[in-house]
Amino acid sequence: MLDIATQRSFQERFDAIRTLDTDQLVSRQEQTSLSIKDVGSQSFFEYSGNTYFVKSLNKYEETSDDFKSKKGYFIHELTCLCLETGDTINFEWEFDDELEVSMTLERMSFRNLKDDEGGVIDEDDLDQIADDKDVIIINGEKFWYEDDWASVYYKENKEEKVYMYEFENQAHTRFLTIEEWQGSGKDEYRIYTSSPVNPNSISIISKGDL
Repeated sequence: MLDIATQRSFQERFDAIRTLDTDQLVSRQEQTSLSIKDVGSQSFFEYSGNTYFVKSLNKYEETSDDFKSKKGYFIHELTCLCLETGDTINFEWEFDDELEVSMTLERMSFRNLKDDEGGVIDEDDLDQIADDKDVIIINGEKFWYEDDWASVYYKENKEEKVYMYEFENQAHTRFLTIEEWQGSGKDEYRIYTSSPVNPNSISIISKGDL
C-alpha cells in the first residue's frame, strides 16, 4: 500500500491533469510561434521529456536599492508541478535583448556554502562578498559573483521586498541565487541553484489562464 505522501502526490497530479481543457490545446503549427512567455497559470508544457503543470505565475520587479523606485524590468516565475515525478519546480524567464529561461535544481541552506578558504558563510557575509566580487563554493564547485539587486515580488496582489545575490559557475551552466526576503521584523533567506534552459526546447501544450 502506498504511503500517505505518495498518495497525495498522485492525487495532486491526477487533479492537475483533470484541469486540462481540450479547447485550450495548442496545435502543432501554433507551437512553433509560442514560447514560455505565452503560458499562464493552469497551463501545460513539455520540457526535456517531462510534462509540467503551471500551478502559479508570479514575478519580480527590479527596484532601486532602497526599494522605493521601480524600474519596470521583470523576472517571471512559474511554479510548476512535474506530472511524471510529482516534484515542484520553478521556471523563470526574463527578456533582456533575448528570451532567457532557467529552472531550479536544488534548494539549500547556508550550511552548504563555503568561502574560498573553506570557511562557513552566513547572511552577515553577503554584502562583503558582493563588494569584493568574491566566490562561494558548494561541494567543491566555485560560483563567482555576478550581480546583486533589489526587487519587489508580486504574488496574489501582495508585494514583498527581496534582495538578490547572484553567482554562476565558470562554465555558465549553473547559477546560485541567494534571496533575502525582508519583512515581519526578520529577514528570511532562500538559497537555490538553477540552470539555463533553451527556450526553443519548451513545447506549449495549453496556454492556461493569462
